[in-house]
Amino acid sequence: MVAILTGIVLNKRPLSGVTENGAHAGEEWRFIAMEINDMRFGRVWSCQMRGDDPQYDDLEDADLVGHKVKVTVSAQTAGERTLKDGRKIMQIRSQITNLKDLGVPADEDE
Repeated sequence: MVAILTGIVLNKRPLSGVTENGAHAGEEWRFIAMEINDMRFGRVWSCQMRGDDPQYDDLEDADLVGHKVKVTVSAQTAGERTLKDGRKIMQIRSQITNLKDLGVPADEDE
């Protein structure tokens, strides 16, 4: 599956850590987490760009919040997530690549 998502970046943060269990225990990981608002349908997509993506180093410190972006969704997973208040929800995560920064929309420049 490959899909194109165009929307506004609501937040962006780099995350990293070490895998604690399983076959990859002890391996370091990193990714950029972004929430992108699909302007057409008004949905918020939880997106992740892997640390081994060719664009990762260029985008890690980039200020994309408020920018319109176009990304390729290369994979999706669903899993349980525990919120800060202890509630558990199901969350779909979209792995993205090929991010194109389309700049700040004209109506937000004013």
